[in-house]
Amino acid sequence: MNYPVIIRAESAHQYVAQPLGIPEVKVVAATEAEAIAQVTEALGHWLAAAKVIHVAVPGEEPGNPWLHAFGRSATDPDFLHLTPCGRTVLVDR
Repeated sequence: MNYPVIIRAESAHQYVAQPLGIPEVKVVAATEAEAIAQVTEALGHWLAAAKVIHVAVPGEEPGNPWLHAFGRSATDPDFLHLTPCGRTVLVDR
């Protein structure tokens, strides 16, 4: 598994590494390589003790927002004037 990690130099001999979205896992090391090794190990332990699940949230299904507007210009008499470059668009009616 690949996981994004932010590494930054706090000083010449201090590097901080932290996985994105998991503030509980943060390591400080003397070199960037040590910080990468330590955060890899710490993240592995953290993920081994955790579980990823999906939950269903009650409410309206979001659906596809583009389908809501699909076809709304089909009966618009000015629709052909709104097409790019004034090209005629063939529409089955």
